[in-house]
Amino acid sequence: LEQKAEELNRKGIHYTLATVVRCQSPTSAKPGAKALVTEAGDIYGWIGGGCAQPAVIKTVRECIKSGQPQLIRVTPTHEAALEDGIVKFNMACHSGGTLDIFIEPVSMKPLLLIIGTSPVARALGRLASMAGFEIHAMAGDADKHAFPDATYINDSMKVDNLELSRMPYVVISTQGKRDEAGLKAGLAIGSPYTALVASKRQAEKLVEKVSDELADSSVVDTLRYPAGVDIAANTPEEIAVSLLAELIQVKNTEMPDMSNAPEFSASS
Repeated sequence: LEQKAEELNRKGIHYTLATVVRCQSPTSAKPGAKALVTEAGDIYGWIGGGCAQPAVIKTVRECIKSGQPQLIRVTPTHEAALEDGIVKFNMACHSGGTLDIFIEPVSMKPLLLIIGTSPVARALGRLASMAGFEIHAMAGDADKHAFPDATYINDSMKVDNLELSRMPYVVISTQGKRDEAGLKAGLAIGSPYTALVASKRQAEKLVEKVSDELADSSVVDTLRYPAGVDIAANTPEEIAVSLLAELIQVKNTEMPDMSNAPEFSASS
């Protein structure tokens, strides 16, 4: 199951871990049996046959949507009352037996791609990592010294060198160092959230320079600048805090599920 979990994580597919915690014979699954179950209903592992699967898949979808675990009982009996917290499902076949299955969603970290190695970019890498984002960094001089918390570093501005398992949030913070290349790379990804760290005047000049070179100039319309929540920030660390605040706000209130966004392709 570990390899399958890694594969699902790479593909950005939401899934749950379902574990049989109690059974009453006859059942084909025993306590401790486990399976990874996706929102689409794909089951990897063993938690019982077709009798239990419809109840598990229905609960999996609810758990992924709510982010909360659930304990269910699949049984042919007509118990009038269950212990608190257990949801009862009638068995879908006539083989008998009872299964208690604990289903817990496995959450993936939101992916943040930081383009540039400015002081703001470095500070944001540290803060966003602590806030639960998976950090990828991209710049010609990007390295582990600049981004010690990054799980992936692309030391170039070439988009076709990127290895993205799912659509990222994108923050461009080159601030005077290969600005045009950074902006073009960020816009080429097509993320629903792309932010540029620059003043309004600087950003407008930069956008004007690169617009004619973009395959799809409409992506400029989604670019956020100036980026971040207005907290009268001055220092790189304060600006990074304002960016992180906006990222969290967008993630929790505005952004569609990024794992379901179209997979990024360098050739697109």
